[in-house]
Amino acid sequence: AIQSSAKGHEFFLRHYLGTHDNAVAPERAKDVVRTVRYREPAPRGKMDLVIDINFRMDSSALYSDIVLPTAFWYEKNDVNTTDLHSFIHPLGEAAPPAWEAKTDWDIFKSIAQKVSELAPLVFPQPVKDLVATPLMHDTPDELAQTRVLDWAEGETEPVPGKTMPHLRVVERDYVNLYRRFISLGPLIRQDGISGNGVHINVERFYDELLKLSEAAVFPDPWRVRSIEWGGQRYPSLEDPVDAANVLLHLAPEANGEVAYQAFKEEEERTGVPLADLAEPYRGHRVCFADITRQPRRTLTSPCWTGIVNEGRAYSAWCMNVERLVPWRTLTGRQELYLDHEWYLDFDEALPTFKPKLDWRKTGDIINSRVDDKCLILNYITPHGKWNIHSTYKDNHRMLTLSRGMDPVWINDKDAERVGIKDNDWVEVYNDNGVVVTRACVSARIQPGTCLYYHAVERTVYIPKSQERGRRGGGHNSVTRTRINPVELAGGYAQFTYGFNYWGPIGIMTRDTHVCIRKLEKLEW
Repeated sequence: AIQSSAKGHEFFLRHYLGTHDNAVAPERAKDVVRTVRYREPAPRGKMDLVIDINFRMDSSALYSDIVLPTAFWYEKNDVNTTDLHSFIHPLGEAAPPAWEAKTDWDIFKSIAQKVSELAPLVFPQPVKDLVATPLMHDTPDELAQTRVLDWAEGETEPVPGKTMPHLRVVERDYVNLYRRFISLGPLIRQDGISGNGVHINVERFYDELLKLSEAAVFPDPWRVRSIEWGGQRYPSLEDPVDAANVLLHLAPEANGEVAYQAFKEEEERTGVPLADLAEPYRGHRVCFADITRQPRRTLTSPCWTGIVNEGRAYSAWCMNVERLVPWRTLTGRQELYLDHEWYLDFDEALPTFKPKLDWRKTGDIINSRVDDKCLILNYITPHGKWNIHSTYKDNHRMLTLSRGMDPVWINDKDAERVGIKDNDWVEVYNDNGVVVTRACVSARIQPGTCLYYHAVERTVYIPKSQERGRRGGGHNSVTRTRINPVELAGGYAQFTYGFNYWGPIGIMTRDTHVCIRKLEKLEW
């Protein structure tokens, strides 16, 4: 959601949506930026239309123009698993979606169907599109740029995939968009699949899907259906159950033969024996019916670094340590010395101690009220104790575990200095925004630091702020996007960009400072 995910949430409200916000920070970019045009005042309300798929009125839904109601956790069939889990987690449709709600899959399918209906009026023939993709992590792109040279400044030649992003022409067939959405096309058979830099040839397994499939009317949790159009037959993705079965058949975590094939390919790439990890499980297969009837463990996969054979729990880096799979670095070893020229320039080449910054120099508290009735503390936001990001916690049972809300944790000596007692209502604020919550006073918190678990959403317990006169925000309301310059480095070893993984993602919020004062009057 826009509140629980966006660092600098209040600035998203101001510039992205053009609505009210609690920030009082001034514009600081003037006379600083060189390669982009500075506009004064900065634009507000850049988005013309915001559409949200949601089952609750969280911050994204609250500020959207259109909310498409989606199915709740127990109203859809889905697979919900990450590499850190030893089991494949299904979501089962205990009841159909209520009222006008649809599953996520059906919503996207409906949009694709409507686009295909309208496409003949606008794009009756396939169109070509030029797509730029960045130099990517876990690919040969990691050898592209040993030095940082800017072709836009004339320092080097523009070479796609080396000194600039990859450029590729893609065909968009909008007339057949719906048909393509509900069928698994032949390109996956031709190109294979990949995950975290591991390539898997699935030509044989794609053919298996067609051989095992049937042209059934209704989805079957036990087997894959097929669909025919344009004179060709394809594995069906029409229903979420179809998609889940296709996924489970092609995933090395669920199909032992795919895992074996993937490890054989990895043996050629790494030079170490690995296929024995999958050999005992080559006959293992899992379908959607299996995982909804009883828990099923994942198989060891080369896409990840854990070994889960014989009941072992998942633990990262086991393959690197036990099987000597090279680490994803230039040397194949764990590296402490980083020889990229930017890391050298910023004195980041070796691990060094860095003391906490002085709040007077971080720029978070300039226009905010500071007096002897408030604390100025370093602000950190660890992962939530009773939730997975912004979900699974705003119900009575889970809220009971944490005072019915997310309190801000303060050291007992710090709290005593300004008369804050345990469970008092407090305001946490700076120039970026404000949070209103209760105080949890504890000697376990380091002096000079306050702790506010992420990811607070505006669904419950959000009173008004006396400092700003509007309703308070969440854990990101007092943050702003901070980018570590070295994270802009790319095309070199493990520093190469990876979506939601590595790059200038602006999560450097540990240097945030806030004021905390006791709330004098509680207003809802």
